[in-house]
Amino acid sequence: MSWIVIYTKPSQESRAKENLEVLGATVYFPLRPKEKVVRGCLTIESEPLFPRYIFVRNDAVLIQRIGHKFRNVRGVSRILKFGENFSELDDEIIRDMQNVEEVVLSCPGKTYLPGDKVSFTFGAFDNIEAVFKESDGVYRVILLFDLLSKPTKISVPLRAVKKIGSM
Repeated sequence: MSWIVIYTKPSQESRAKENLEVLGATVYFPLRPKEKVVRGCLTIESEPLFPRYIFVRNDAVLIQRIGHKFRNVRGVSRILKFGENFSELDDEIIRDMQNVEEVVLSCPGKTYLPGDKVSFTFGAFDNIEAVFKESDGVYRVILLFDLLSKPTKISVPLRAVKKIGSM
């Protein structure tokens, strides 16, 4: 059995998955955990492993019954094709992706890594650069920065810093 690759509308993978499942399709939508800062607190949220892509089992009976509806499913942009044929993946590739997903689920992507350059966003140190050292709980981080030409370690609220180069 194979899987068809579906290209979704931006940030609508979950919506497309739910609507395709309502039609009776078997859908695989791999996710990965990602550490994010929400209201000054580090949280772990899920995000797509392959943004804008989901996979639908290529069931001939289902495709014949609802194939014409795929393009009109909310959240779906289009079915990927090569010429007239669907872009397909073997079961083995999907199993490999599921194995990778299991490994990825055990270690979320970090927002800040030791050595990342950050800058203060307010207060007496506004716009001063520092280096991220480590997390100090879910609300605070420990930074290293130069104070009077001396390396200084300081613990500050997470909301008081941003990664340099990020919006």
